[in-house]
Amino acid sequence: MTTPTLAAPDLARRKKAKKATGVAAFGTFIEYYDFSVYGYVAATLATVFFPSKDPLMSLLDTLLVFGSAFVVRPLGAVFFGRLGDKKGRRYSLIASITCMGAAATLTGLLPGFTQIGALAPILLVILRMLQGFSTGGEIGGAAAYIREWAEPNKRSLYVSMIPGIAQFGKGLAAGLAALAAATMPAAAMSDWGWRIPFLLALPLGILCLILRLKIEDSPEFTAIKDKDTTAEKPFREVLTKYPKALAKVTTISLVQNLGTYIGTVFVAVYFSEVLGFKKSEAATIVLLAVIFAAVLIPFAGQLGDHIGGRKVLLWSYIAYAVISIPSFALMNQHSFALALLGLGLGIIPYALCQAGTYGSMLEFYPTRIRHTGVAFGHSVGAVIGGGAGPYFATWLIDQTGNTFVPAFVLVAAGLLGLLVVGLLVKKNDATSEHLYR
Repeated sequence: MTTPTLAAPDLARRKKAKKATGVAAFGTFIEYYDFSVYGYVAATLATVFFPSKDPLMSLLDTLLVFGSAFVVRPLGAVFFGRLGDKKGRRYSLIASITCMGAAATLTGLLPGFTQIGALAPILLVILRMLQGFSTGGEIGGAAAYIREWAEPNKRSLYVSMIPGIAQFGKGLAAGLAALAAATMPAAAMSDWGWRIPFLLALPLGILCLILRLKIEDSPEFTAIKDKDTTAEKPFREVLTKYPKALAKVTTISLVQNLGTYIGTVFVAVYFSEVLGFKKSEAATIVLLAVIFAAVLIPFAGQLGDHIGGRKVLLWSYIAYAVISIPSFALMNQHSFALALLGLGLGIIPYALCQAGTYGSMLEFYPTRIRHTGVAFGHSVGAVIGGGAGPYFATWLIDQTGNTFVPAFVLVAAGLLGLLVVGLLVKKNDATSEHLYR
């Protein structure tokens, strides 16, 4: 029996799909690196930009700035979504990486409070919001671009490369933060050491920009553009024709972002400021955990191609409800090994949720508004889950003295996801352009 071979056009498309996935995911790697660096050096930034006699207030001010980036993400989603749905995914991806790289680099060059006073935190807020603006467009654009290139039976796997490779971006950020904290005196870290991770954004951004300038647009978008059937006002169309889909995508994103920013970014602050670990130990634990996540997410993506993104999401929500409290119980033993085991346990629902979210939210919209619909829904969910989550977790721990607050938040998120996805998300028939409604 002979093994069938791919026809030349199919083989050529598969090669282009792999290239498209690599370039888009690499850009998301940089976006997540740039965006996450702030969270991993938040404790240092608190002393540089918000000096106060009360360390908690300095940290809360720093986390508020962290959250400010999320407030403008929906605006970025509308701006870049319109660009991606009218002009092309490629144009949006080029613009978003340029914006993010510039904002991160300028952050690394900012003078601190002792040099320019109140102007320092003001400029930090502006640059942080610019980062959020670009991230609002990047995720929807990269996800739509990869989905529209991938073979139908491999979409979940290919799209899972976005959150999978993004873990290495967060891992690089955590690794550099750990290295700096371990090798530099505290004074040097506060003076110039924190700048190094931000300034690395410049060469990374330039490299990604060069790669994105060389890619071609997705075949699905090209087809509707050739037929002149692109959306004239994609954001209005999302709001008026797909409000239920938008609400579901927003909820899915809310749960995913709570898991992301509580479980892999906020925990760095949690370990050092709440549980008393050294900053280098905290960053190392998070680094190892996100590498573990990067390994698990593609397997979860493959699972999605077999059982569907909706089922992967449901399993992730069940896991959050069951695993989160035992996970934080291990972290609270004040042992490096047990903290690593606890966070590693918490990565299991996180990995499932990442793959399920990206594999599902793209399937609520047709091609003509996919970029805008995904970007806006994901960004609104991120405002609540990512922007407010770390701040209120810190505040609630201080108010209650209960170090299990983050675990309770993740359990509640899992139950919310089960309710919405389990009861309200349905499959479309085979004639529909998108899978879910």
